[in-house]
Amino acid sequence: MKLNANGLSHLGLRVTNLARAKRFYVDTLGCQLVRETDGGMLVNVSGMLVALSETDSYSSSYDRFNPFRVGLDHLALAVEDPSTLEDMKRDLDAAGVRHNGVEEDPETHGKYISFYDPDGIAWELYSVSTRPDV
Repeated sequence: MKLNANGLSHLGLRVTNLARAKRFYVDTLGCQLVRETDGGMLVNVSGMLVALSETDSYSSSYDRFNPFRVGLDHLALAVEDPSTLEDMKRDLDAAGVRHNGVEEDPETHGKYISFYDPDGIAWELYSVSTRPDV
């Protein structure tokens, strides 16, 4: 069998509170709201469509994102200029968004910043090196 796909259509994330997720992704991060329905929404995150759906009655009210369970660990978006990471750190601080500050990947020496949405879903902005030795 060969997977016959052309690329990423969208990414789907479950959230515990759709209104809170909308405030975070649209108002705080400045993502474009593409479409909204009763149980979800579609936002444009740097050219990637992300579908946000509220949890349903089958989900435990105590369920939270955990990067150590099988499944999603984190989502990483590429940035070309590492200086934008310091700008992002300041913006995240101002918005009260939890993050780990600007760090360096010990393997690639690329700079990145990790931050978390209201449900603890981990995102990164990762500076992609154009050096040939990486």
